[in-house]
Amino acid sequence: MKEFPSLETKTLRENVTNIIRDAIIEGKLAADSELNQAQLADQLGISRGPVREALGQLEQEGLIRNIPYKGVYVTSLTPGYVQELFSLRSVLELFAVRQAIARKEPSDLEQLRALVVEMAEAAKEEDTRKLVELDLAFHRTLINLSGHDLLRKTWNHLEIGLKRCLFTRHKIYESLEEVVGSHPELIAAITSGETEQACRILETHILEAGDMICRHWYDNTGDQKEAIADDTTANR
Repeated sequence: MKEFPSLETKTLRENVTNIIRDAIIEGKLAADSELNQAQLADQLGISRGPVREALGQLEQEGLIRNIPYKGVYVTSLTPGYVQELFSLRSVLELFAVRQAIARKEPSDLEQLRALVVEMAEAAKEEDTRKLVELDLAFHRTLINLSGHDLLRKTWNHLEIGLKRCLFTRHKIYESLEEVVGSHPELIAAITSGETEQACRILETHILEAGDMICRHWYDNTGDQKEAIADDTTANR
């Protein structure tokens, strides 16, 4: 296991949770690897209490799984989970873009344009972490522009899983500049009020991203079937 970064000035539990979460999302802690409380506490130089609390939070987020009498393991990004996540994401974002166009304001579009500019800069700098954060911020902003509070709350439940998927997807591209992709076209469609065109662009963007991750999974396992029968529930 790689050395963990130093703790920030937050509550100890928050620090530990953030550190382990980031390590899982970024792939530094591999899928299916076992997490030992004693070892984690020793590496972080703390007692086991905050580690135990952090693991409890991460289990709720679907990043780890506690198997009785065996141990705690990092969950895998399997095709079943990715397909469910991206199909639900598509429903939520398509609803959001329709709402956003209906209540469009110039300042809303400027937020999206600024994020795309930053994405292009991060891609040129090959800063994967920043690019993931900006990509996620773009789609979060689109959700927020809907003005739909319950939609925002629903989206928040998906963000951690989506962030993990984005890290995986961005590693697949030959060039990070591909990540910018159809984002400018989507903004153009929203700007001109072309609701159906915007929805087509967005749906294609989301579903192609999900398919890419699934193909990558198959290429790396050589198996067209789910390796774990309960993969979908394990990642919730």
